[in-house]
Amino acid sequence: MSDQAPDSCRNCGTPLNGPYCSQCGQRDIDYHQSIGTVFRDFLDSFLAFDGKVIETLWLLLSRPGELTLRFLQGQQIRFLNPIRFYVSVSLVFFLVLHFARLNPTLVVIRDDLPAGQHEGASSNQQESAEDQQLEAKIIGKYGSLQGFGSHLVAEFVERLQWMILLCVPIYAGLLKLIYLRNARPYLAHLVFAFHLHSAFFVCAVVQTLVRLLSQVPHLDWVKWAIGLLYLWLVVYLFRAQRTVYGQSWRKTFLKFLALYFAYAVVLLVAVTVTGMLAFYLTTAA
Repeated sequence: MSDQAPDSCRNCGTPLNGPYCSQCGQRDIDYHQSIGTVFRDFLDSFLAFDGKVIETLWLLLSRPGELTLRFLQGQQIRFLNPIRFYVSVSLVFFLVLHFARLNPTLVVIRDDLPAGQHEGASSNQQESAEDQQLEAKIIGKYGSLQGFGSHLVAEFVERLQWMILLCVPIYAGLLKLIYLRNARPYLAHLVFAFHLHSAFFVCAVVQTLVRLLSQVPHLDWVKWAIGLLYLWLVVYLFRAQRTVYGQSWRKTFLKFLALYFAYAVVLLVAVTVTGMLAFYLTTAA
């Protein structure tokens, strides 16, 4: 057992004025006591974390933008850290996407033209030969084009999660440019960006689960909920932006259009680069 007095921190020795050390933050728990004490400590920590998850999720989804405002006002201990929350939600989404087991369909377009049909026939024949070599290489490595498609999708999804993470700071930068006269620092825009992307992933998880549910016999009618989720997401993003920045409906609408037009270009480039990288890594020897 420790030789320190029970009224001092067992980690750094600072005198205690409560259950937590004012210097290092450690809770005063004596693990030499019964296993019940250890279990209660674990249960308290778990329920506190679980309560934070529920409160963060509820405020995030029920009152668009309010979570960001409260976090920036200093109410931080009650809610999960924006980056940690984003990473957790995105991880859940990609896990759900993985276990959903999408069946990719790879379409091979062949261009077998007779010689002399047009001026580019020889060039096309050369490209066709290269395509056949690539196809033979793929089949030799993965057994079939279907197997190649499965590996390609898996590689794409794995790279996409990191690419989206890189896009979040870019989104915050776009917010900073659009609200250039706003006094908020870049970090405040970044907090809002993480909250919005977390809401997107929550919506994406629900959409994926609905798609899976629609594959059950006699439950294909639930597909209509997917359209409602898309509509909800658009309304949510608009309301959150207006709540956080507090401008008029007209200004918010114009800046909303400009923001998502620019971000759509960013995402298009990101998805294209991710697809090219996934294809290169999948076909590489």
